[in-house]
Amino acid sequence: MIKKFYKIAVALLVVTGLNSCSDFLDRNSLVGLSEDSFWKSEQDAIMGVNTLYSANKEFTNSIVIYGMMDDFTDISYQSFATGLTTGVFPTNAGFYLTSWGIFFKGVYRANTALKNLPGISMNEAIKNRSIGEAKFFRSYFYFKLWDYFGGVPLYDTPMNVDESYKPRNTEKEVYEFIVKDMTEAYAVLPETYDASNKGRVTKWAALAMRGKAHLWAKEYAKAAADFKELMEKSDRKLLADFHTLFRVAGNNNSEVIFDVQYIAEQGHGIATDRNYGNARGATTGSQRTRPTPKLVNTFEMKDGTPFDFKNYKNAKGGEFNPNSVEDWKDEASVRKLFENRDPRLQQSIVLPWSTFVGKGGATFLYRFPVVTSDASAYVPVWTNGSYAWRKFVETGSVYVLQDNMPQNFPLVRLADVMLMYAEAKNEELGAPDQSVFDAVNAVRKRAGMPNVSGLNKDQMREKIRQERMVELCGEGQRYSDIRRWKIAKDVVDKVWMTDFNGTQIRQRGFPDHYYLWPIPQAERDLNTALTQNPGWE
Repeated sequence: MIKKFYKIAVALLVVTGLNSCSDFLDRNSLVGLSEDSFWKSEQDAIMGVNTLYSANKEFTNSIVIYGMMDDFTDISYQSFATGLTTGVFPTNAGFYLTSWGIFFKGVYRANTALKNLPGISMNEAIKNRSIGEAKFFRSYFYFKLWDYFGGVPLYDTPMNVDESYKPRNTEKEVYEFIVKDMTEAYAVLPETYDASNKGRVTKWAALAMRGKAHLWAKEYAKAAADFKELMEKSDRKLLADFHTLFRVAGNNNSEVIFDVQYIAEQGHGIATDRNYGNARGATTGSQRTRPTPKLVNTFEMKDGTPFDFKNYKNAKGGEFNPNSVEDWKDEASVRKLFENRDPRLQQSIVLPWSTFVGKGGATFLYRFPVVTSDASAYVPVWTNGSYAWRKFVETGSVYVLQDNMPQNFPLVRLADVMLMYAEAKNEELGAPDQSVFDAVNAVRKRAGMPNVSGLNKDQMREKIRQERMVELCGEGQRYSDIRRWKIAKDVVDKVWMTDFNGTQIRQRGFPDHYYLWPIPQAERDLNTALTQNPGWE
């Protein structure tokens, strides 16, 4: 809420840690300080800028219960009914207001930092870095606002309450503001950091986000140029083991370009194990978010051909019927469905007759039908025919704080950039050139999948979209993808959420006006200059 958040001085906020007590975001409180007594020293500058990471973390924390937004798409769903999945969220829903408030709080903090940093006597390299961090986050928060809400008011100073009632800027103006900030951040941010500053944004994060802004704006040549520079000049490399990307062991790996950092401490971890996790995990997760059968069926065969139930037999020798509960009860038939598939399928999702290492380090087998009385059996929360996430669910019993796992959450990683490069370059050209095939095939090669070749522009577009679906599932990228591609209504609206055996759970909804979120009604009540997005009046 603009009025509420703009009255809060950044010096009155609590710095939230991302790494450990000794690392760059310590958890010292700023409560009790005033702006007059703050922003005096280098330490003040660093602590003030660190609050920007805290605001970003706050948003990540708030949406992890929605599968990082993928639950609002066709590849995962909420186990519990929510209006944004069924198409009945009202304009005054707290979800929209909370997100708006977090982003504008971040903008205010960034503006406060940018106002005060130039006047502080401090190490020039750290000052320039701090200015770059502030510009990066101001731009990043505006990118999120632009993505979800469209045009929003642009503020480049820490205005007081009387100055915070501007009308909405156009989407083009917001895009240009984002690009300008990211360009300036890119110019001063370092390429890497020492161990004590792991997790801070780099120039490569700024370049990636500028490229994303160009891609969202359909400025394909500019987007491709930014992604190409990052791929060629940065030190980022694809991590050899895909599954390690989504475990604590993969924190701060070579592929991540921008992430949110967490530690195993109350109030400073992430709740992925509760919401993605399952009943056999060390923390007994709730499986609040679940993969859809559509996602599972999209993973190709190991040779690159499409998966098709028509190629499989049931126990009686007839064609396997995915909507038959009886067909799913035959172990031999079901096992065959998941053999010789894209390796990312087993690395991302817990499937019937696969294993899961859970409580006490024990290995549990997912028998179906589920046998709840068997101590060695994997027992999902939802026993009627549920896939479950393996991504972001820690194995074994090393970490036991359900809502505070030390799993860093990637917001931009190199595989994502490679696929965005391929998309931008493919759209820029009349037909895909070799660089488009190379980018897609690099991602597939790491997964253990064969190269694609001989595709025309339209075929390559569909292949890139499919590749993004399976590579980035569970990471929250698809919600923005299907909205910017204008296919969300086609793939979501009136589609039933089902168990893998076809049992219907809940019908989804994506009305025409869901491509943009509503401007929160509480904000419009405070600022009458804010117009509403179409369809939300």
